[in-house]
Amino acid sequence: MFSKRLARVRCALADEGADGLVVFSAEYDNIANIRYLSSFTGSFAIVVLSATDARLITDSRYFLQAEEESPLPLVRIEGRDPWPAVKATLSDMKIRTLAFETERLHVDAFRRLESLCPDLLGLDRFLLRLRAVKDASEIASVREACRIVSEAFVAFLPSLRPGRTEADLAADLVHQIRIRGAQQLAKGHFVVASGLRGARPHGVFSGKVIETGDFVTFDFGAFYKGYVSDMTRTVCVGHAPARMAELYSVVLEAQRRALAAFAAPGGATGASVDRAAREHIASCGLGDRFTHSTGHGIGLEIHELPVLNAMNEERLPPGSTVTVEPGVYIEGLGGVRIEDSVLVEGAGCEVLTGAPKELLEL
Repeated sequence: MFSKRLARVRCALADEGADGLVVFSAEYDNIANIRYLSSFTGSFAIVVLSATDARLITDSRYFLQAEEESPLPLVRIEGRDPWPAVKATLSDMKIRTLAFETERLHVDAFRRLESLCPDLLGLDRFLLRLRAVKDASEIASVREACRIVSEAFVAFLPSLRPGRTEADLAADLVHQIRIRGAQQLAKGHFVVASGLRGARPHGVFSGKVIETGDFVTFDFGAFYKGYVSDMTRTVCVGHAPARMAELYSVVLEAQRRALAAFAAPGGATGASVDRAAREHIASCGLGDRFTHSTGHGIGLEIHELPVLNAMNEERLPPGSTVTVEPGVYIEGLGGVRIEDSVLVEGAGCEVLTGAPKELLEL
């Protein structure tokens, strides 16, 4: 499976007119692409790929880890200066035209690289575009991450009651994820927003106390073997106020229509799925309250390609994994969002997250 992945990258490189690729990561800033090419998960690495060879460069903190994780031959950095190793590797591989990631490479690294290989080719989102279509092992990992997060949420629900804080609930949900063998998402992507705070699409958990009648939005996911799941559920603590229940019905129907749009003849586009959700919400007089795209790709990172928004007229490729997450947000009232992770198929999609979506009044 891994050799097929590298072969696919090499074919794409040849189509771009390059016979080599260099990928840098320092302090995890590009670890997803490093992992994609090498299976290595340490904080610092450089991968150099040619038409016939591939090497992983790292320092002494990671020699043992790299040998355990990666099938690529290891180039060892002595000290902390990577450039002698990069120079020797490029010379050994005899790369003529070297591609690099325009959105990832720092200016100082570009200047050093240019001195070693003047024939450089910048490629925009090159690996991101390739990563959009998952192979069987990647889909299996995303599927398991989705199973874990769905089961964790159902197991967590009995702990949701008035008097607890959003932070308490986040901790309980993390616990349910971790005891099932996964890690929680990091970098703030863990939303617990209750009551009026529900009007914040990215309302990261706070010390607010849950009150009877609050709608609470949970947007969370799990990492499993490096791959993520992403799910949002909005529930009510106690009896649902009529206006909030109405908003919930609107969002649920918008998501149903978006999921149905994947089955369009010839395949759906990101724009067509987005439009299916957005038009329903607008028809209910809430168009200006749906303030974000309908979804995004997931995989090694929480936000990948393809995107589900009005600008993406490209066909969603089978084998991609995306979210479908319409929402409405009204300042002074609250908000509702419902999100599932799905696998794009040839005709339609498979919903991978499985927690209940009918309005829960706990």
